[in-house]
Amino acid sequence: MYSHSRLESFQQCARKYKFRYIDKLKSETEGVEAFMGKRVHETLEQLYKELKFTKLMTLDEVLRFYEREWEKHWHADVQIVRKELNPGHYFELGRRCITDYYNRYTPFNQGRTLGLEERIEIKLSDGTRTYSIQGFIDRLTWDPATETYEIHDYKTGSSVPTQAEADADRQLALYQIGLLQRWPDAKRVKLVWHYLAADKELTSLRTSEDLASLEASIIGVIYRVEEEIASGTWEPRTSALCDWCEYKTICPAWKHVEAVAELPVNEYLENSGVQLVMHYAKLEEQKAALQTALKAIETEQTKIAEATMAFAKREDITTLEGPDHRLIVKTENELKIPRKTDDPLTWELLRTTLKNAHKLEDVSTVNGNMLKFALRKGTWPANVIKTIMGLIKGEPKTTVSLVRK
Repeated sequence: MYSHSRLESFQQCARKYKFRYIDKLKSETEGVEAFMGKRVHETLEQLYKELKFTKLMTLDEVLRFYEREWEKHWHADVQIVRKELNPGHYFELGRRCITDYYNRYTPFNQGRTLGLEERIEIKLSDGTRTYSIQGFIDRLTWDPATETYEIHDYKTGSSVPTQAEADADRQLALYQIGLLQRWPDAKRVKLVWHYLAADKELTSLRTSEDLASLEASIIGVIYRVEEEIASGTWEPRTSALCDWCEYKTICPAWKHVEAVAELPVNEYLENSGVQLVMHYAKLEEQKAALQTALKAIETEQTKIAEATMAFAKREDITTLEGPDHRLIVKTENELKIPRKTDDPLTWELLRTTLKNAHKLEDVSTVNGNMLKFALRKGTWPANVIKTIMGLIKGEPKTTVSLVRK
């Protein structure tokens, strides 16, 4: 059984996925951001539970519930990565999230609540296999006026995505697929995110084409997970998120870093791993110096090549002789393959031509370099090549090459 969080974890870092879902390693530590997010979610869930029984909690009652949950669940292994902040900062941030939400939506009559932490199961098929994915919807509502199901999600992070990023977000759209499988007669589904720290709401509507594309994308990620399980590689992927990862101290990418950080200064310098790093860094400096010199040489060669082409054109020659080498000046017609972003009409015509000729797979959906290679081979039917050449522009390109005598 997969889930959005499992697949997202894999895409963030394959080794983290292995630690959590294959090895099932438990960690006592918990990021303070996640801790605060859970308490806010629990509080809003309680608010809507009471509303289902027609009881509207006051803001004071809601905040007192939040405070009790915070005190009940707080533990010594809550981790604060940002050392300049303390637990009180996050506690107050949670209070503000709840207060802003309460003031924005009271008296909470924006729809009928159908489910809180509603489990949803999604079935995805690639034609030969069916994959099960589960998720939990923070709040599922029904708006009878517009006959719309709304999938609500609470976010307590500080960043707010753009509308384009929200329209590309896959978690709630994945839940929409499951909702439509549960209720095939659903006419309209709206995705709603509440970015509580910024007191901002974002919404998104997905077409059937969007959902089909998402389904194919998710199956692609599942394929990659299964390939990783078969190969057993689980390569770690380092990023800024590593500071919040509960497996950092045992991760191959960070284990030595964590161990060295605990060594006294003198022992630190004697550590063989540190010496390897220092030696590698010295070589890297030498390499950088050589690369700088190489770049200067290449710049000088470019100037000489330009002078060579000008000389050859002026003297109407194609070869310049030296004592041990010669320079060959060659002018060829460079094919300019249209790109979808620059010339979508011509690109589409070219793609259709290749598809009708059953040659699209040969060039990996109009890959420029592969198409040039296929044309140079000359094995395609003449009429196909003629049609393609009518869609491709050619520009003369002059090159200079060095040949030893």
